[in-house]
Amino acid sequence: MKIQNGAPAPTGSACPGKATELFYVTHPKALKALLGPFLTESDAECGRVVMRSVDAQVTACLVESIDDITHWHAVNNGRVCRAFAGSASHG
Repeated sequence: MKIQNGAPAPTGSACPGKATELFYVTHPKALKALLGPFLTESDAECGRVVMRSVDAQVTACLVESIDDITHWHAVNNGRVCRAFAGSASHG
């Protein structure tokens, strides 16, 4: 979190064009990310759980903006991984 207008504010945003980080699930044996992008670290953590590998880890990538397609994929990836991890929520 960072301080914004004197109050704590989360870094990043779920709005296209406003996010500062995208999250991915990586593995040391893979050359590129196995799952992602995700808008939140908690969604990526669900993806890591779904991988069922102790070596899988969540990594963050700083971005200047997110286009609509990437945003849609990140939202969808989060919903799918939450469902498979057993923590699906409505919305």
